[in-house]
Amino acid sequence: MLQGDPKKVIWSMSLPNMLGSLLSNALPAIELALIADLGTNAIAAVGIVGMLVSLIYVYNEVWGTGSVIVMANYLGKKEYEKARLALKETTYGKFFGALILVLLCLPFLEPLLRVLGAKPQIMLHAKGYALPYLLGIPFSMAGYSSYTFFRATGQTIWAMWFMLLQTALNIALDFFLILGFWIFPKLNLAGAGWAFLISWVVSDIAAFMFIATPRYELPTNISRHVRFTEVGAEVFRVGFYAGLSNLSTVAVSVITQRIINAVSIPVFAAYQVFNRIVQIPNTVVSSISLMSTPIMAQNVGAKLHDRVKAFVDYCLEIGVYLLGVFAIICLIFPGSLLSLFRVKDPTLVPLAVLALRIMAFVPLMSYTTSIFISYFQAYNNTKLPFILNSLAQWLFYAPMLYLLLMVLSVSPSTAFWVSSANTFLVLVLHWYYYRAHRKLIKTHFFD
Repeated sequence: MLQGDPKKVIWSMSLPNMLGSLLSNALPAIELALIADLGTNAIAAVGIVGMLVSLIYVYNEVWGTGSVIVMANYLGKKEYEKARLALKETTYGKFFGALILVLLCLPFLEPLLRVLGAKPQIMLHAKGYALPYLLGIPFSMAGYSSYTFFRATGQTIWAMWFMLLQTALNIALDFFLILGFWIFPKLNLAGAGWAFLISWVVSDIAAFMFIATPRYELPTNISRHVRFTEVGAEVFRVGFYAGLSNLSTVAVSVITQRIINAVSIPVFAAYQVFNRIVQIPNTVVSSISLMSTPIMAQNVGAKLHDRVKAFVDYCLEIGVYLLGVFAIICLIFPGSLLSLFRVKDPTLVPLAVLALRIMAFVPLMSYTTSIFISYFQAYNNTKLPFILNSLAQWLFYAPMLYLLLMVLSVSPSTAFWVSSANTFLVLVLHWYYYRAHRKLIKTHFFD
């Protein structure tokens, strides 16, 4: 990570993770194609449950961001036992913390879904889908900690294989349980929830069994010597502001989507269609963003600041090419994209076309912002992205959406424009402070 062409380093670390994530994040799009035949209410139910899931996954962000930095640091220092402790304590911290959160939600599931906007025609779909999906969350969070360990040790190829295992099993079970193939019952939307749960349980067992074997570079048995030490506290502390930033983002997302859903269910469903479609190109570039943090962090530690900038510049170049092409496709061929994902509801298609065209450049802007965030995290600054995101979301996005849709009663599709404007504002703020930080670097402020 400290030597060689930055382009080769980025691709050698990112490509295996990218291939695994591509199929993993193609899953929502494949599920959309299967769920679309169930109607607009089923699609809206997925979005509402997704809001609840996003709130719970804030907890994962704290441990996830902290663990990748802490593990990489200890591995770089060759303090392998502490790296093992970071894996163990992250895994158990994620699993049991998520389990507690899920168990607290289950008795109040229907009221929670109602607060998030589930109307009577949506509630039946949402409850059937939410129950098994929520039970799968602790297993998915534990599984992500194994992926983090693979990345921290530079063995992204294994993260790819276990992501492929989980996703392939999930997709296969989707066909069996949603559609009722072979001997399996037709569970409709609930089948997607059960597929998620079963696939993560199987994948976790396989991944942690492999990590414990001598075949792995740093054999670690997570079931032995279970305890929480100062290493776990360090992981949580490092990731705290990243989790807080994600909590702010999710909270604003819940509020704004609740506003949109209250005004127009078809517009809300169009949002879900857009989000599912863009996950495919986002997967390709998000792997680069994900791997750039530990790569840049090691170079920061070695005080190779010009090399850090080279990584930033190349990551931005990749995003412009890949997501720029996707934006053009959204602008010119939105109908073809919707046909590909079997979105045919006559009330939904015009709004989904509008969403794809208006928000075509949102993925590119979001990715660019994520590279700047990775840069700040490499310098151990997770607080600044939290402040910048919060300012834009709470002082612009949520109030503007409420004013336009609830007070002035403008067209609900205006929400697409406000979302794009918010993404642009967040990008500009991060770019400004990135430039300011680079000027400090040039003056040897951090030496």
